[in-house]
Amino acid sequence: MEDKQQTRLYTVDGGYFDYEPAVPCISGAIIGFMTSEEFRAYLEHGLELIREKVKEQGKLGWLADTSKADTFNPDDMDWIINTWNPAAYEGGVRYCAFVMPEDAFAEVNVIDYSELTTESSAIIVKHFKDLELAKTWLHEVLNKT
Repeated sequence: MEDKQQTRLYTVDGGYFDYEPAVPCISGAIIGFMTSEEFRAYLEHGLELIREKVKEQGKLGWLADTSKADTFNPDDMDWIINTWNPAAYEGGVRYCAFVMPEDAFAEVNVIDYSELTTESSAIIVKHFKDLELAKTWLHEVLNKT
């Protein structure tokens, strides 16, 4: 599902967010390493984008491209589960697609996040090896009739 109307909404060193209305989703990519402060600020900005686009779109998926990400700090993983996830859910996110990391340690982080998210929230998480498959899944689940 290639989206010709993809719009870059935000860029920082090591990451960016795009809006893809055909899915619809906010897709974010982390490239390399971010400090805890950078990582949390990045995801906080993602929450702002979620709230903005849900008002416009009505429904929205979250696509996390972690294929080029390094490992994540355990404290940041706890913060995501206990702080970010509830805020994202309140903002309207019900589905999250991950493009899995190439780094084995980062992959373990994503798997742990997914298991904890499934246990503690109503956000449904699914893993993909390919960005297009992740977009297709989000499009299908968000556009059920």
